[in-house]
Amino acid sequence: MDWDELRNIRMQKLLHMDRYQLSIRYDTLTDAQKTELQQYRTDLLTLPQDYNTPQEAYDNIPVKPTWFD
Repeated sequence: MDWDELRNIRMQKLLHMDRYQLSIRYDTLTDAQKTELQQYRTDLLTLPQDYNTPQEAYDNIPVKPTWFD
């Protein structure tokens, strides 16, 4: 695992999540769900800077909210 591979994995997760935030579906979420989604996105964005190695970062990829498909 290297940083480029980790960034690709993270980017796929962010793109999947952005479909939720950039669509009408976001308006149907509860405030709690919106907060969960925002935290998940923040955790994905800060992932590379929170760990020293790509493998350590990969081992700690944030878990998406249970309701998020």
